[in-house]
Parts: sequence; C-alpha cells; structure tokens
Amino acid sequence: MQALPKVSPEARRQAKAEAALAAAGVPLDFAAVAKVLRQGLAPGLDAKLADRFDRPTAVRAVSTRVAALSAALIALGVRRGGVCIVPALASFATLQGVVAAGLRPWLVDVDPCSWMFDPAHLRERLGEAPPPIEAIVPTCAFGRAPDMNAWAAFQRETGLPIVVDATDGFDVIMDAPVPVVVGLPGGRGVFVASQDADFIARLDAPAFTGDAGLDGWSGQRLRLATAAQRLRMLLLGAPISFQPGWGMSWVSDAWVVRVSPGAAPVVAAKLAEMGYATNPVGPGIVIRDHTPVADRLAKSVLSLPFHADLGITELDELAEAVRKAL
Repeated sequence: MQALPKVSPEARRQAKAEAALAAAGVPLDFAAVAKVLRQGLAPGLDAKLADRFDRPTAVRAVSTRVAALSAALIALGVRRGGVCIVPALASFATLQGVVAAGLRPWLVDVDPCSWMFDPAHLRERLGEAPPPIEAIVPTCAFGRAPDMNAWAAFQRETGLPIVVDATDGFDVIMDAPVPVVVGLPGGRGVFVASQDADFIARLDAPAFTGDAGLDGWSGQRLRLATAAQRLRMLLLGAPISFQPGWGMSWVSDAWVVRVSPGAAPVVAAKLAEMGYATNPVGPGIVIRDHTPVADRLAKSVLSLPFHADLGITELDELAEAVRKAL
C-alpha cells in the first residue's frame, strides 16, 4: 500500500487559516494569507492580536506609542527633514513620534463633528503644505474610529505613506488597510497592524513585554461601558455633550466632552480646584495651516479623568464636580 505524502507544518497552517476564513464567509485572498504565514506568527501575543481582524493582518506589539509611530513611518521609507501632515488636535505623543522619524509636523484643521480631518478636506489643503510632504498621520479622536477605507483610498490616490494613530481605539479598529497604531488594553504598550506583512517584517521597534491586558479586556470593556452610561445618566440636562456612541457602540478610557463655546479653560480651572486634573486639548505649538475649528474646540472641549475601576461613589462625586464646574 502506497504511503500518504507528508504534509508540512506550513501547509497545515495555511489549510487551517483558509478553512477558518471560508467558515467566516470571508473571500479568500491567497496572496495575503501566504504573506501572513511567511511571517511565521507564533502562538503568542502578535498572533492573538492578529486574530481580532476580519482580513489577514500582520501585527507587531511594540513597547511605546512614540517608538511604534516613528518605526512605522521609517519602515514606509519617509525621508528625514520632510513634512508630515497631522490633524490639529493630535496629541503631544503623536507629534513626538513624527519628530522621532525625522519629520516636521504640519497641523491641518479638523471636522467640527468628528474632531478628525478627512481626505476630502485634506485634498484641498495639500497644496498649502510646506514641501516636501513625506507622510500623513490621521488620528483616532479619543477612541472614535476614523474611516480606514477612506484613508486607504487616499493613499492609493496620492501615493503618500499613511499611518493612522489610533492609540485609544482598541474597541473600534478591526481593519488595517493602511498601517495603524493601536493601544493595548492593559494600558501599556501598543501594536502596529497592517494587511501588508512585508511592512510589518521591516518594522524596527522595541518589542512590548508584560501583560497586554487581552484576557481581561471583556471585563474591562463592560466596566468602562457601564461607567460611561452611568455618567451619561448623571449628567442628563447638563450643558455638556458626549462623543457620539461613546459608552454605547464603542468605549475608551478617554472621556472627552464638549462644553459651552469658550468655557473649557474656566471649567478646567474649577475642576482643578476640586482636585480633578484635565488633559489639554488643542493645537500644538508647531507649524500649521489655518485651524479655526480646532482653535474653537480647544476652548470648548475637555478631556476628563476616567477609568474602568471608578466605583459608583466616585462616579457620583465626579459627575457632581462637573455639574458644579459647569
């Protein structure tokens, strides 16, 4: 009797990946599957993170946000001394990552509703940016998802390298048609994800070590969402507006709200007197385009203290402090 041919471990992995995709109803992109398999993902953190994506995606866990963003830009081939376009509400850490890659940030205004910039607005402003433009870094507005497919289309249109900084977006980033930096739910470290496994293989950044928080994410997410909805109830009728969907369709530990126009600095000062420190929101001190929307938002948006372990009493006290400050 003729012996059956031996099946290599790589072939078994490929068959298993293809079967899982077929069972999920995902159209097979065999080239993408092969790229992921060639990366040689071991059953560790990177593989667990890759499993959360709908399409074949390569992932690398990195020690810090700044290191991940700068390494991603360098891996995309940006030339030092060039300009990187970022939204005017980008955080200081985002700007640090851009500078660490040898680029100069140029801030562009944001949409008044999403608090992010979009390709349509950016297309109009590219001609105003100081040359040479080397990259674009869209951001995830305090956990709210950007339109990843729109940025992928814009990358194909312009040919410019794009890296999305979605550090607060662990709950919303499920697709990586362009490289994206996402924070780990444990509160330390980030990961870089991309459907281009060759790009991830080129990434030169210090690896994350420690507890990523994946095992506890479901419980943490439930506590965050419960606390967020309690705050919504406690602040009903207050002159304050939450980010659309926060605590209901998505959640992050960034509690960012809009107050009356121009009132943010006064409200922040009153909260500080009651022992609640707020995080600054607004354009950085770097070269920038005209940013009237971001300038107004900087005086009307507050980033407030919030985390999954806030108890009922603490939430009540926090809501009362916000009401008094308003």
